[in-house]
Amino acid sequence: MENDDKGMKVVDFKPKQKEEVSEEIQGRLDIVDALRKRVEAGEVTEFVATSLGADGNAVIWSNVADIAAGVGLFEIGKHILMTQYAPEHDGFDFEPE
Repeated sequence: MENDDKGMKVVDFKPKQKEEVSEEIQGRLDIVDALRKRVEAGEVTEFVATSLGADGNAVIWSNVADIAAGVGLFEIGKHILMTQYAPEHDGFDFEPE
């Protein structure tokens, strides 16, 4: 931030205070930051993600070589979600009968 005061230029190097966010929002930001770091490091070359906005609209975020790669990554993500994070309540079971 620069100010002119009697012909002198004053530069303020004081960092802005980081605003407090809820634990829920911080969790989302941590995931985005982790993905950003992996992309910058070259560890992630393509990705597909989905999000749900406060207005109820779902969005698919992707950076893929072609539509087949995007669909494949999306399906792999669904499989991981259903097999590793399946709800254990309400009688909901992904195991085949």
